[in-house]
Amino acid sequence: MNILISRLQNIGDMLVFIPALRLLRKAFPEARITLLCKHPGGVEIVRNCPYYDDMIVVRNRSLKEKFRLIKEFRKRKLDYFIISPQDYGRVPWALMGGAKKIVAYKSVEMCGREKKEKLPFLINIVPEFRQEKTETENCINLVKACIEDAGKTLPKKIDMCLEYSWIQQKSRQNAEKLLASNSLQPGKFFALAPFSAKCQAKNWDVQKWQEVIAWLHQKYNLKIVLLGGKPEGLMAEDLISDANSDYVYDFCGKSSLDESLAVLTQARGFAGLDSGPAFLATAAAIPAVVLYSIADVRRWTPPQTKAERINIYHKQECAPCRYKVCPNGSLCMKAISVEEVKEAIEHCLAARNERSIDV
Repeated sequence: MNILISRLQNIGDMLVFIPALRLLRKAFPEARITLLCKHPGGVEIVRNCPYYDDMIVVRNRSLKEKFRLIKEFRKRKLDYFIISPQDYGRVPWALMGGAKKIVAYKSVEMCGREKKEKLPFLINIVPEFRQEKTETENCINLVKACIEDAGKTLPKKIDMCLEYSWIQQKSRQNAEKLLASNSLQPGKFFALAPFSAKCQAKNWDVQKWQEVIAWLHQKYNLKIVLLGGKPEGLMAEDLISDANSDYVYDFCGKSSLDESLAVLTQARGFAGLDSGPAFLATAAAIPAVVLYSIADVRRWTPPQTKAERINIYHKQECAPCRYKVCPNGSLCMKAISVEEVKEAIEHCLAARNERSIDV
């Protein structure tokens, strides 16, 4: 059996689909599962994942590229073409790619707007998209429909936890070297992902982050590691003052995703924006405090976690938001106070200590 899943996007998008991919592999251990991917972050996340066999990477948006992709689909003689909720408009690709059955939602909700699939009457298996459910749950719902159509038995209980268990030993060693070179010991530092260069509407005030950093150091004697990509590294320069430069370390853009995850597994806890590092922390089972703007909180909350995760969110009339630069002055982020972030971090740290004692 040949199954293709279209089209998985960036870090968080990929991680929230992992539970569905894991379920699919469990149901079809002998099937050839192919992922259609695009963004480098998403590709890096699943490079060594054991739940699929093959990957097709979209190179660009040209007509020539579309023909190449369709040729790749036809070569695989697909039994099922699953269109993820992150994607839409792929029914023509599945049809021209010769897929026997198309599994997709006829429409999905994105940031309060309905996005309709092209040629929905050609979809063979149409589960119900649930607006009140998370992205992970709706991804699993698609896979369940495929499994049931094939006459397979679904497990009584489905694991919906995020996962990133295929980190390579070399990445662990590189992370250990990076930590050692900065005299950072396991459990003696706290990880932050305080900025989003891609979506300015998500960003929290720099001075508020500085207050949280100073408090973490003074109360818990923790050093601080900043995580993110190279663009976030440029923003991190504003966060590191002369006063805290001896206990705040900028790792933005200095480690791969594998290495960032290895760093997170050694951290006491995590706090940051609703972005890739937050999903990495949850996948690594690290206690996390996540600050949400009014982009779709309901959709992008993991439904199940192995470690404490507290989401901080203040609903506004303009929710859910689709803007990368807020026209209303980011009222949702301004509403988040330093005190509630501190309280959430304290709760997460206490929960982790309790589990450590139990172990």
